[in-house]
Amino acid sequence: MFTFTGYANVKAVGLMSNMAILEKDGQRLVIKAGQEKQGVKLISSDSQQCVIEMNGKRQALALGASLASGYSAPQGKQVRLPKGPRGQYFSDVKINGRTVRMLVDTGATNVALSGDTARQLGISYANGIRGRSATAGGIVHSFLVRVNEVNLQGITRYNVAVNVIEGSHPNIPLLGMSFLGQLKMTQDQGELVISE
Repeated sequence: MFTFTGYANVKAVGLMSNMAILEKDGQRLVIKAGQEKQGVKLISSDSQQCVIEMNGKRQALALGASLASGYSAPQGKQVRLPKGPRGQYFSDVKINGRTVRMLVDTGATNVALSGDTARQLGISYANGIRGRSATAGGIVHSFLVRVNEVNLQGITRYNVAVNVIEGSHPNIPLLGMSFLGQLKMTQDQGELVISE
């Protein structure tokens, strides 16, 4: 996919069915499907992406992604994580701007945090979707919530599903597939390469 580069910068900061909240050159625009504001027309929108028309060109814009006018290949970010002593990969990750050390876990459906860690990160989870999770210690209460932003060394995804397990486990937060599934992962000489 190509992105616009040049005149106006447009970023999708909120998406819903037939409506989008866009930022154009730092100014927020609330646009309904079929509406045009400041040279940006919203063609369609759902919770994952919108289609906009700018300068006569239509482009898909994912939540959190930016466009500008003119064409150039996207510059995807890349993170290289060295393998730890037990063959695992760890990294500092920012969740809603707060940093936590996480284990990269492709076996975890969602990003997973203990209730204790969620509270330390300022994540209010009590109103999340209640459920139960199987752990080594047995069945425990859990809550499915969405966080605004997860950032792995410059790779950012928005509106990410997080499973919060009541109590202190997992003692190491897990960076699961609700984040990783949106990215490419390869192995290269003992390093895990994660890229957009």
